[in-house]
Amino acid sequence: MTRIREGDDEAVAEIYDRYAAMAFGLALKIVRDQVEAEDVVHDAFVAVVERADQYRSERGTVVAWLITTVRNLSLDRARRRMRRAQITDDELRHAPNEPVVDPETATWTEYERLAVRKALGALPDAQRATLETAFFEGLTYPEIAEREGIPLGTVKSRAARALSAMRDALGEALEMEVGEVKGEP
Repeated sequence: MTRIREGDDEAVAEIYDRYAAMAFGLALKIVRDQVEAEDVVHDAFVAVVERADQYRSERGTVVAWLITTVRNLSLDRARRRMRRAQITDDELRHAPNEPVVDPETATWTEYERLAVRKALGALPDAQRATLETAFFEGLTYPEIAEREGIPLGTVKSRAARALSAMRDALGEALEMEVGEVKGEP
């Protein structure tokens, strides 16, 4: 991010090469349209460059910041589209071809995907459902509480515990991966 703040185009290219496929997959899951997902990813990387000075490493990783940006842009776009017109069943069933990804990126993306799935799978059902509802449906905690018929405090505590457990599990997975790359047991 320091290099991006300094105007290094190669740093932007590196971050794009590493995370564009993951960002596209998330955007596509939310907006359900290939062209719109591509637009979201473009807008997200423009935002990374324009807002690089707002990134704080103590608040999370670059990839977490990027994915949050992609998620928010995707939800905004989906909401705008829903306001403009009724979504047809055909649009919801649209399944575009996967973009071509180089083997190294594909391997790393698959590793990250498996680590996230494993961490999610280890969560209690209620915590996992709360995170999935908030992240993929874009519901706020009060909306989740109302829909589920449970107290707001319960939703907030489930989410907090789930995020903490996910952060710990993904941190351990990254430490193990770095250790393996360095040749440590």
